[in-house]
Parts: sequence; structure tokens; C-alpha cells
Amino acid sequence: MIFDISDEVFRKIINDEKLFLPLRWNGDDFISTLKGLFDYYIDKIIEQAQTNPNHNGFNVLIESIEIISGLIIKSLQHYLNGFPHQAFCEFEMAMEILIDTPLKIYQKSVTEQFENPKNDDDLNLYRVVRVNDNKPYTRSRVFHTPYNLRSKVSTSRYSIAGYPSLYLSTSLKLCCEELHLNPLVDYALTSLFRFERTIEYSNVNISVIELGIKPQDFLNRDFLNESSERYRYINHRMINSKDFRSAYLLWYPLIAACSFIRVNKNDPFAAEYIIPQLLMQWIRTKIKINDELDQLMGIRYFSCASIRASEMGFNYVFPTSGKQKTNSQYCDVLSKAFKLTKPIYIHEYDSINECEIHLNRFSDFRFIESDT
Repeated sequence: MIFDISDEVFRKIINDEKLFLPLRWNGDDFISTLKGLFDYYIDKIIEQAQTNPNHNGFNVLIESIEIISGLIIKSLQHYLNGFPHQAFCEFEMAMEILIDTPLKIYQKSVTEQFENPKNDDDLNLYRVVRVNDNKPYTRSRVFHTPYNLRSKVSTSRYSIAGYPSLYLSTSLKLCCEELHLNPLVDYALTSLFRFERTIEYSNVNISVIELGIKPQDFLNRDFLNESSERYRYINHRMINSKDFRSAYLLWYPLIAACSFIRVNKNDPFAAEYIIPQLLMQWIRTKIKINDELDQLMGIRYFSCASIRASEMGFNYVFPTSGKQKTNSQYCDVLSKAFKLTKPIYIHEYDSINECEIHLNRFSDFRFIESDT
């Protein structure tokens, strides 16, 4: 479902600070907050429809956005009323509409080259984990939380308590920001991850849904500024295409619903996480495990730890599949999909940047199952 929306009209809709992401809210009533945002967004589009009566696609676009927004609100209502299954059913209907017009789905295999600032074949992804001591560790320590320690897994934006997922970032500094870590004082391990792009070896095909584009990204042409903490490379040609613009208008309600800054990280429940966790639940229904080719899906998104963190790179999250080998507590699909460096301590370096540079010089990438 592609709508013919011109660049000028598109910019008039999204060039509004009330729609910029991530969002803060007062913590009182999440449903009313989100419904107010959706109503405001739809009114902006209706305003453009009235001033551009000959613009093709507005009526269909508005109707589709109203349906998607309504389903998201209903899913929230069911969830907060204690009916998580009904919440998922409503959310699933919204995804059936959205997935017909995907914003962007990256195929992380030999079928597609990675898009990154260096124009090479490797996407550098980092992971940081806290430790309580200063001893050597193997690669598995910085992989996802093992299945037998799922009791240690707390609720996260895209995963529920007790369910391990693999979270990665495109910058080491962003990893530390997400963990509220003082890397020069706290004990923390880090490794550099890369996809295993040879399907013949891994028997895994991973696709990644794009949720990492903010409205302000369309307005700011300076996507890459290596002299600052901003390091979010965005393909100009991709986001300026008619198909991407029209799909973004359709996906904005979902992206916004996933992009609220958490009011209180000490509370055991976070209303801000309901929709992201329902999305991850939907993604997990797309996991296909078979003898021919394992299928797994992840998400690329911007950080919602803070406004500043949202400009520091991209986050990736991949759910565990549940598939594991005998005597292994790690996801067999993910463990074949990534190679990583031996973990190092960040505090051993003078700065986070120096540590990241050191990691980027490593050439010894291995799977966790081959680590010794």
C-alpha cells in the first residue's frame, strides 16, 4: 500500500516538534497520552489533505492510520485491564496491516551488503555486560543470558522478564549509556560482534525490521558527524524515496508507541514497554526452525534512554529462538549467526573511544561454541 505523498507535503506533516522522537510523558495515564499523540498526528495529515485536495492517497492513508492507531490503543487497554492475550490479538491485526507495507526489512545474509559509513561488508556491533570481578572470561559471557539463568533477566523494552534476548549497539559509548555505566570505574566487559553472512555455514537467515528512523531525521541532512557523539548513519536515498515516505507515515504510530522514555526505571512495571514487548512477541511468532533454513527476525531502533542517547547510534535486538544443543544454554540459532571477539575490560583503556578503536583492530572473530 504505497501512497503518493510529495516531499513538500510530507515535511509539512512531520516538521513538528510534538512528533519528534523519543518522547517524554508525565507518567500519569499512558493511554490518554498516546491517544492524544495519535489524534494530533492524524489531524496534521487531515489538515494537509484539506489544503491539497488533489493529492492522491490521503483518504486511504488516513483511514489506515486511524485503524492502526485504534488497534494499538485497544491493545493497551486490554493489557492494562489484565488481558494480555486479547492485547496481542489486537496488536497482531495492526501488524498484519503494517507488514504489507514494510518500512524497511534488512536481510542480514549474503543476499544483501550492509549499509554503513565505511562502505565495507561488515557491520560493527558492540555489547557490554557488567561483571563483579576482574578475571578473564570467554566469549559466552558477553552473549545473551544463558537459558538456565533466565531468572536473572529483568524486563527490557523489547523483552519480558525471564526471556533472554541479545541486545547490541552500533557504538560502544551507546552501550555504556544504556547501562548507566561508568566504564572507567565499573567492571564491564565488551566484545565486537559481526554477523556470519554465509548461510551455507550458519543455516540461518536473519531479517531486521527498521524502527530506527525519527521524524527529525528527514529534516536534518547532517546524518553523520564524526566530531560529535552523533553517529547514526542513514541512507539518504532510502529515506528520500516516495515509497519510504509513505510507509513511514503508516508506521509512525507504532514507532512512536515504542519510543517513550521510561519515567521511572526503579518501578517494576513500565507502561512504555507494553507495545515494544507485544511487537517482540509478534516477531517471535515469525521464528521458523527447520532442517533447511532457520528464520529469525530482529529490530533496529534508536535508544530511548534519553534524547542524547537517541543520537548516539542504533540498537539491535534479537530474540532467542528456544533452540539449543545438548549441554548448551545458548540459542543455537543466534550462536551460529554471530562471531565475536574475545571480551576485554573497558576500564583498561584511557577512554571509551580508545577501547572501541582497539576492538576494531581485532581480527580473531569466533563463535561462542568454538571458544576456549
